Amino acid sequence: MTTVITFPVQGEADELATASGAPRPWTVRRIPVTGYALTGAPPVKLRPRPAPVPADSETAPGPGTLDPPRWHSDPADDSRVDAIARSVTQAALEVLGGTRPLQQMVRWLDPASFERLQLRANLVRSRAVPGAGGRANSPRVPAPTPARLHRQVLIRCCRICPVSEGVYEASVVAAEQNRVRAAALRIELRRGLWKITALEIG
Repeated sequence: MTTVITFPVQGEADELATASGAPRPWTVRRIPVTGYALTGAPPVKLRPRPAPVPADSETAPGPGTLDPPRWHSDPADDSRVDAIARSVTQAALEVLGGTRPLQQMVRWLDPASFERLQLRANLVRSRAVPGAGGRANSPRVPAPTPARLHRQVLIRCCRICPVSEGVYEASVVAAEQNRVRAAALRIELRRGLWKITALEIG
């Protein structure tokens, strides 16, 4: 079923309104619409992407427009941190071996790392004392062996990784007389001095 709605022409509507004394009715005027196809909406036109601009071009964007420039560490700081990581690792292993005093590590370690190394050195020293876990007159206690005057510690390799400005992480492999050990360090620049803020020895 189809419903057809018809509207009076403007002239006839004015005559009917004048004869009956009623207000003029609403009329509809046709407004031509252009720019649309009979089959539907006009197609969407995509804008072509601009061609990439080479980096050496004069019209290239500045360094802060797209991506910030990557941070690169100073080679002088890299060599300094590498030497510190090697020296501190060797010194820490010598402290655990009993051939170096712990007070020499105050300059390089922060308070938390110094306390942890001190606690570990005390534990190692207590285990190395003959008869520490038994009675003094026990016949099963082995005879004390002469302590070694020098415990050789050789640094095999060291790798540093700059995290941010003034912050480095390093991994060190050291060889002792009987085994090879690994150490991980975090080195930070504090008030102009390089400090070890984390020290883990395997």
